[in-house]
Amino acid sequence: MDLNQRFDRIVHDTVFIRDLCLLEYCPIDDSTFPLSDPIIDRFCSKILPQIGHKIKTLFLLRTSIERVLHATSYSNLNHLGLCDIEYKIAKSLFDDESPLTHMFKNQISSLFINLSDEDDPLSMGALTSIIFIEIFNKCTNLRCLKINPSLFDFGTVNDFMTYRTTICSTLLELHVTLTHMQDCLCILDGRFDQLRILYITFHHICFEFSETKHNVGYFY
Repeated sequence: MDLNQRFDRIVHDTVFIRDLCLLEYCPIDDSTFPLSDPIIDRFCSKILPQIGHKIKTLFLLRTSIERVLHATSYSNLNHLGLCDIEYKIAKSLFDDESPLTHMFKNQISSLFINLSDEDDPLSMGALTSIIFIEIFNKCTNLRCLKINPSLFDFGTVNDFMTYRTTICSTLLELHVTLTHMQDCLCILDGRFDQLRILYITFHHICFEFSETKHNVGYFY
């Protein structure tokens, strides 16, 4: 079977195109790496314009994110994974002038975003916090958010959002990496008023943890 025939099979494979993962996974060291440029180019120019409306889940890696998201429209896309994404690219995706604004606002209900760690580690907390805020400003239909494994100071987010009584009224599940146990208080203070499941990875544990009322059903 030649390459063209293999691509034709992909276009007609409804199971494959419904949940599309455009990256390669190595189970030996649990790492991911990008598909080759010729394959990505073929997807963007020939395949995605034909199947974009059928894709419900899409996982992308750093080098292909912009090309793939701008290759066609994804009218039924609900779940999006952005792996090893650079801060500048992430910021541009959630910019007010981005052509993807409608998709983020009205369609995306589940978002996984893993920021690249190539930036200065000392600035990663602030950068991740900015992206965190932009996500909730743009993704008004969000049900599940996973930000991993970047560290950020949730208190910084809290400072930015002091004028809002609710940060997100639709979020049901949240996965974050925090620096201090005290940061939990910012999550559980009621501004995620529909939150039911919370997964937290701690970079540093502080045992001072004030009592805070919350409605979270599952806390990991």
